[in-house]
Amino acid sequence: MKEWMRKRKADVCMGILLQIYFFFPWIRIDGGYHTIHVYLIEIFRKESCIKAYNYIFLSGHPILWKYSGFAAVTFTMIIAFMIVMQMIELWQLYRHMKGIKTFDIHRYVWVLAIVLFFLYLDASYIYLDDSALFKLRIYMYMVIFIGIIGIWMFLDIEAAAWDTEIAKHKTELKERDEQLLQVKVKALEEKYQEMLKSRKVVHDMKNHLLALKKYDQERDWEGLHQYLNELSDDMLDDSYQIWTGNRMLDMILNQKTKDAKEKETDMQIETEVFATLPFSDREIISLFGNVLDNALEACERIQDKKRWIKIKIKKKNHLLYIETSNAIKEMPVQNQKEFVSVKEDEILHGYGMKNIQDIVRKYDGIFRYKIYGEYLVCIISIYDIRGAEEE
Repeated sequence: MKEWMRKRKADVCMGILLQIYFFFPWIRIDGGYHTIHVYLIEIFRKESCIKAYNYIFLSGHPILWKYSGFAAVTFTMIIAFMIVMQMIELWQLYRHMKGIKTFDIHRYVWVLAIVLFFLYLDASYIYLDDSALFKLRIYMYMVIFIGIIGIWMFLDIEAAAWDTEIAKHKTELKERDEQLLQVKVKALEEKYQEMLKSRKVVHDMKNHLLALKKYDQERDWEGLHQYLNELSDDMLDDSYQIWTGNRMLDMILNQKTKDAKEKETDMQIETEVFATLPFSDREIISLFGNVLDNALEACERIQDKKRWIKIKIKKKNHLLYIETSNAIKEMPVQNQKEFVSVKEDEILHGYGMKNIQDIVRKYDGIFRYKIYGEYLVCIISIYDIRGAEEE
């Protein structure tokens, strides 16, 4: 179902109000009050809209009957128009409830209602013995109907403008989130290239030893000293570890391990080598990056007890299982089964969680979480269709 935007809410509420108004009994027939639908039935019973009008509204003024023809026909047109309007709005209300796009007809209804109302007033502008062809209750019923449609039009305009502004704001935030993600991707790529450089240096150790031997034989101590410095700078970073065999995922796990160490957080990783993963590189960064960032941020708020994060990534029978658990300072605030951010940049944090849910939903996966006293567990499970097909 589509999101309940303000305009949709306004249309549903006003649609329900209009249906209630259509069923409001205000026409007095045989001592009782009835709706406009009964008035049409009365026309069929009398076999004449003029006779029905005279019987219901002018029964005490038979002298006016010979003047009431035009007013009776006009009033019947108004009633028929309103009943047709009710059927259309009932159908529109159903579409609004289902989240199906509808067409706005209220401005046309409003104009047509005003035209018919003034046409009826003009047809009823005959006064004899201080009596009129129309009654106050007819006048009030039509005025209130026109007022409801007018208010509806105003709410539609305001709600649509608000929804447009919100959609624009969300788009800007999403673009900003995309830009931040691209910056993160670029930084991780640069880090990965540095790690590859170190590994290539180790791989070429034989050539380096030959070069060092040459410097020694020639007693070029200054060149030897400079070469050793350059070589040691390239080889100092030995922290890179192969966790899964996936280049992008391993890069994230190594980076987050380093971040956890800097934040005095014990991070344990339990995983295995995968032949395939269902995600694109961008999705891997967004999914695992946001999951681990959330865990790191939760641990960073802890001051009086141990900070720890455990991530488990397993794959069995094409089912990818990701479990992240981390210590928490206190019970997270929840709203409608979702966590409420305590970050300063609350909106972007919300988009981080939304990105996780969108990716899991894209692959028909399951995302759930549970709180066990002083730690939080998040579980993601996805059936890797691509991996199953490749086998």
